[in-house]
Amino acid sequence: MNTSGRSHSKGPIIRSVSLEDLKRNSSFKNSLKYKDDMASHKEPLVGTLSNEELLKDLDNMLRSKLNMGKSSFHADKRNKSDGNISALNFKARSGLEGDIRTIDVQQDDNDDNDNGTDNFKLNDNGANMDGNSKKDSNTDNAIEFQDDAEEAEEENEDESFANVDELDGFDLNNSSDGKHAPVNEKGEVDYNMPVDEEFQKSLDQCAASLEERTNAPYALQRAIDWELRMFYSLEEELSEWFCSSDYIHFAQTQTQFKQKVKDPQLFLDDESHAASVIEHLIEDIPNSLESSLLALTYISVGCFAYIGNKSEHSKIIRRNNYIMAPYVQEIVHVFKKIALSCRDDNKNLKKQTILLFHSSTILYFISSICIEGREKNSESIDIVIDVFDKTDLLEFLTKYIESWRWNSRLAMRIRNMILLLFKLIVLQFGDNSVYKKTKSSIYKLHGLTYPSNHPEKLSISPLHYQAFREDITSRFPDYNMPASGLPKDVDKSESLSQFLEIPRPKSKNPLNMTLNVPEKHIATPAPSPPSSPRLVHISEGPRPRKSFQTNMAYPCLYPSDSEGPGDDALQDRIDSYLDKNFDNDIVIPFSTEEAARILSESLEIKLSTKQLWYERDLFMVTERGWKQQLEGQPYDYSTFNHDSGLSKKDRDAICIMQRIDKYYKNCLSSFNSLVFVLLQTMESSLTNNFHRKNEVTDKNLLNMLVPQLEIVRAKELSLKSAAGILHALLKWFKLSHILKFEHLAVVIHDSRYINTCASILSKYSEIYSERVFDKYVQTPNSFWKECSLSNESYHESFSIDDTEDINTGLLPSFAYLLRILRKITGNKTQRLKELPLSIGILFKRYYRLFNLDMYHPILKITRELTPFKNKRWKSEHMELISGVYLYEKLELTDNWVTGKDISGELSDACGQEIALRALLQFYNFQHYETSMEDLGYGHRNSSSQDLLNKESEYLNI
Repeated sequence: MNTSGRSHSKGPIIRSVSLEDLKRNSSFKNSLKYKDDMASHKEPLVGTLSNEELLKDLDNMLRSKLNMGKSSFHADKRNKSDGNISALNFKARSGLEGDIRTIDVQQDDNDDNDNGTDNFKLNDNGANMDGNSKKDSNTDNAIEFQDDAEEAEEENEDESFANVDELDGFDLNNSSDGKHAPVNEKGEVDYNMPVDEEFQKSLDQCAASLEERTNAPYALQRAIDWELRMFYSLEEELSEWFCSSDYIHFAQTQTQFKQKVKDPQLFLDDESHAASVIEHLIEDIPNSLESSLLALTYISVGCFAYIGNKSEHSKIIRRNNYIMAPYVQEIVHVFKKIALSCRDDNKNLKKQTILLFHSSTILYFISSICIEGREKNSESIDIVIDVFDKTDLLEFLTKYIESWRWNSRLAMRIRNMILLLFKLIVLQFGDNSVYKKTKSSIYKLHGLTYPSNHPEKLSISPLHYQAFREDITSRFPDYNMPASGLPKDVDKSESLSQFLEIPRPKSKNPLNMTLNVPEKHIATPAPSPPSSPRLVHISEGPRPRKSFQTNMAYPCLYPSDSEGPGDDALQDRIDSYLDKNFDNDIVIPFSTEEAARILSESLEIKLSTKQLWYERDLFMVTERGWKQQLEGQPYDYSTFNHDSGLSKKDRDAICIMQRIDKYYKNCLSSFNSLVFVLLQTMESSLTNNFHRKNEVTDKNLLNMLVPQLEIVRAKELSLKSAAGILHALLKWFKLSHILKFEHLAVVIHDSRYINTCASILSKYSEIYSERVFDKYVQTPNSFWKECSLSNESYHESFSIDDTEDINTGLLPSFAYLLRILRKITGNKTQRLKELPLSIGILFKRYYRLFNLDMYHPILKITRELTPFKNKRWKSEHMELISGVYLYEKLELTDNWVTGKDISGELSDACGQEIALRALLQFYNFQHYETSMEDLGYGHRNSSSQDLLNKESEYLNI
């Protein structure tokens, strides 16, 4: 509603802020002087001459007090945020003159204070969409991303706007001496606006609640004491294997154990006797497969019917599985035979699937025990790892899951196979602690410095350092900066690899096109800089947007440092430093010299970067038709010798790299189907239903919900294992070779992982905090509880700790999902464009609880996404942007918020993706030709080549 209120009008000035929103149901509102009833004022009100003079005095006072010119009262038409309406005139917003508007700014989606009014929201062409809105295609996301990027590319200088608080209206009919103002109890004049009793009571209640909140301890963010690990406690990991339908097999395994073992108590007390019994059962498998396998399963799960408490149960599980570890090869052969029968046969599927469950249970328990005791019993566990490697169990499970994509059967027990594959990957390659040791050894093997050795030292990447070198060269052409291990500059203009790494110096930034050229010719530099640019006076009109920056595309025109001896200690130190380290004939600023030295010493070249450079050189050689020299490849770990005087730690690291390379070679053609099945498993969690504890108070209702709760639990555990497999493979592949990592990342991205991840995060975002703090009903069943029911003393000692108010079972799934999303979109603008528009809102919801393991992937994605967003998006997500500075390690020359060449990044994004895929095809075909043949790749035969040559000769090409 717009009504004109002129400065020459007589009578009271109408307020620009409606009191209707403050107190809608007040019975006193009809008697208020300052109300938003603009339509009723159709005729100008009559006042006195002194009122008009007072209005002019107020206008002059505001001008002199606030030091504002005429043009300062006009803001730019572009909105800074939802709360800044900069297009309104200051006088109009203060109620003095001009248009008077009543604007109810729309609240954020997360706010709950919806008063039922018609909200008015100023649109921003580059603004992000609402969290509840959806796009039907990635094209819309790309268009919105392009709009955000174009607005983010504008000048960094803030626009001029009047940032003055709105003034209350004045009753100019009353004199200013306070004669007509109310007097309080103390006899003092009260200039506050009168309110009725009902409104005053509500204000007092609000003030009391605020006072109580300030007195009570209040934390803005609740912290979670949790860290991401690939393996947690044995108690938690073993319980994840079973669901409620598996407990019906426990009685049958106990019966077979009693038949096979005559003295169970002696089996538990005497370890040598237990070893002989297990050996006899292993030997008896070919004769009586079912009974022997069930008895071995009962031994593996800990003989729970003869146990007195949970602690003793865990000890027996460890002992029995360590005894069974030397016979793991026989168990693997049995498992493979049964698994193939469940996949291919059509008879006795019910019996075969039960045997598959028992054999896989034994392998799962042995794997978990070995992961837990990897450091304490390294020699015996290395034997188990070697057996799994020789039997190709990882490759078998991967191809088994691949076959489920094309011929799915319930008998294949795909959920158990996914859980087992995750545990075997952690065992064969290693958990987080093994990863750190292996990475340190591999870096040492290649003569590189492990980054974690100096965590406090800031560094710079080779790409940013190369951009800095080009900037210094453009300003000071005679100065040669140290290369510091960078590869030699070659002409890559005709090579597709030119898009892989593109340095973006400031000298080539398009912003230089809008800057003025130097006023003097570079051959005749002036003895002093020119005068400062002339500023437009405020009274002449709106202040133009100016940006006085140095044009980095031109060399420096003026001498920098004195060539003579210095007159003070600082100049003497500078001259001494230059005499010792640099050529005195080249005079450049000391700050530039110092910056070049610091950056060259802080350059960090990672192993992945060196691997990429090596393969890029081979790729360019092939492009030019030269013959390759593949002998002595530095990153082919299969050629490394174990007995070359290396320590055990280095030998173990090489063995892990060889196992990774073997797995990649054998399963290269199966990764697509593996990822497809895992993402399907993860998407099954989208149908889960949840129930709050305060809604389920009746035990009968809880018993009715148990089957549904068991299904939800099974889906969430499958989500954790599926995401864990992808995260572990990406992590270890990157250490083995950067292009192994990139290949799997491409497969995951092409399987529409971004949509799957965003959907799951959106599903759980609203209940994330309450799920963590155990506000929702969970299934009461567990493996340990079920085992305690078989023994009275065990059942009496078993109790569930109800005092635990933190449920971290779902946190690994979210951490894996976010880390995978970060890995597949990192440093790839083309994939960042596919992120949903509401990704920032999702991140803010998962940012509510403080935990660095959850923060890191969120903040890293925010760091890459922010430069492409507009100012409104940045203001709405300032909490995330601040978190980057608080918790992430920055580079020495990091200006990630506004320092990117946005147009250059967007124009080269597609070329980067194409060049990366071409390099991946080249790498896989050169090193894993046999595996690539399964995907349809092969050498061109001579007949096709001759035909091509003849055709080119015929066309005179």
